Amino acid sequence: MIRNSVGRKGVNAKADVLLVQEALNRSITIPGRLLKVDGIAGLLTIGAIEKFQKGAAGFSKPDGLIEANGKTWQKLSRYLTESPTYKIQDLQIFAAQEKVNTPTIPITNQPRKIAWGKKVSGAVKNKVIQICSHLDVSPDYLMACMAFETGATFSPSIKNAAGSGAIGLIQFMPKTAKALGTTSEKLAKMSAVEQLDYVKKYLTPYRNRLKKLEDVYMAILYPAAIGKPITHTLFEDGSKTYTQNKGFDKNNDKKISLKEISAKVRAVYEKGISEGYLG
Repeated sequence: MIRNSVGRKGVNAKADVLLVQEALNRSITIPGRLLKVDGIAGLLTIGAIEKFQKGAAGFSKPDGLIEANGKTWQKLSRYLTESPTYKIQDLQIFAAQEKVNTPTIPITNQPRKIAWGKKVSGAVKNKVIQICSHLDVSPDYLMACMAFETGATFSPSIKNAAGSGAIGLIQFMPKTAKALGTTSEKLAKMSAVEQLDYVKKYLTPYRNRLKKLEDVYMAILYPAAIGKPITHTLFEDGSKTYTQNKGFDKNNDKKISLKEISAKVRAVYEKGISEGYLG
């Protein structure tokens, strides 16, 4: 539950803004339009609030402000505990016919739900939330990236199918494992909860830079591209990195852009916040 107002002329406490941004992102359907989860109520966040107020909350004159006990938050907070089942324009919403005449359970009394949360143990889920709080990262983003890297198995021992030697939740390379003070063999024998300590250790140097879904995935795949625009070209034909990631080249133009990679990771994010996966 947010404690104070968020948005235009709001109090905009960082913890409240982070929660609002996470909920707003679950309502957005257009790839590449996810908000930065940075705790700053900037123009894009306020614009997303206004769009939500008009499209999902029925405001004729959106004001871009979310009050802690107001109508907008009553609508938006639902996204933190349920998966929307209906789309209108570029918003995911809850269909009107789904409303029931029963008291709404306060969000403060409901367990925190995150992307792909139903597919992992409570211990893993809680560890991810803890790590993401330390890193200032949306847990939805980290879970989506780990789901993508592990084929949605969240297995700490899963190996890269192409034979690169990468292993585990974020596909640690052997050199990376060594730099973190461990080995691929040791990582493979860990539980997911144990290996998450190394995920945290790996991502910590990028703390405060992981604001978008693309940022989190680039930290895993290609850190030099963290913060780059969606149109940025990462790899081109003739390079080893292009060959290793050729599956991302959707239009076969011999280039791999951040947009092409983002589309695939975004699809995994979307699946993770859908019914049967959000938990």
